[in-house]
Amino acid sequence: MNFSINFILEAIAIGLATGIFSGAFGIGGGIVCTPLLRLCLGVSPHMAIGTTMALIIPTSLSGALNYTRKGLVDKKVSTAMMIPAVVGVLLGAALTKVVHGKMLMLSFALLVVVSGIDLTFGIGKKIMDMREAANGEAESVSEAESSDRSLRTKILVGLMSGCLAGFFGVGGGFILVPCLLYFFKMPIKAAFGTSLVVIATVSVPGTITHFLLGHVNIPLMLTMMGGAVAGSFLGSTVALRIRDSWLRKGFGVIMLIVAFVLMARELSP
Repeated sequence: MNFSINFILEAIAIGLATGIFSGAFGIGGGIVCTPLLRLCLGVSPHMAIGTTMALIIPTSLSGALNYTRKGLVDKKVSTAMMIPAVVGVLLGAALTKVVHGKMLMLSFALLVVVSGIDLTFGIGKKIMDMREAANGEAESVSEAESSDRSLRTKILVGLMSGCLAGFFGVGGGFILVPCLLYFFKMPIKAAFGTSLVVIATVSVPGTITHFLLGHVNIPLMLTMMGGAVAGSFLGSTVALRIRDSWLRKGFGVIMLIVAFVLMARELSP
């Protein structure tokens, strides 16, 4: 890999964009970094995934600290999700070894499209609201049953988001954030903050696993890091000042744009 001046500047710019989206939308930034490394720098799919996972460590930590200072992290939820998320990220990272690079990128893009449509148009929220309205007060659930159900949900969400994080080289926030919004009724900014705490936890074992598989380019990651840390702090600071509904729809639209561009890139001859 030739680290020319243009290459270095592009890498720093990708790091900055990754950090901004990480801090602003509680996603770790991988949903932006992985496709940009493919589209702009031509990094191989597996290397793009592993290097992005390594970059997520500083970006998620920086953003999580900013949200924590503002009291926008649900510590009970994040703590319950951490262990299953770590187990999931190890499984997901190991699975990348047996999947072809192009199929990996196309699967990633498809999943991002589904999440982007959901957030942009609020489909999941409408379904949840309709279900609650239909149930009304008819369903009586004891406090103990409700607590058990909540714990199971946290474990399953943590495991699923961790597995997808390791598999796609993202923080898992594009799954975590919608789940926190719909299953746990969190305000959007609290969902971002809580998501970043979980992401910061899973990114370390995920990076180690990808490194052992030979999927991490350390010089490239370090080049991007300066822009990423600054961008993460900037993104989380700006997000805390923006209306919640704008954040939700903005997040969804950006996800759709990135997914379709990535699909076009991977499907082109």
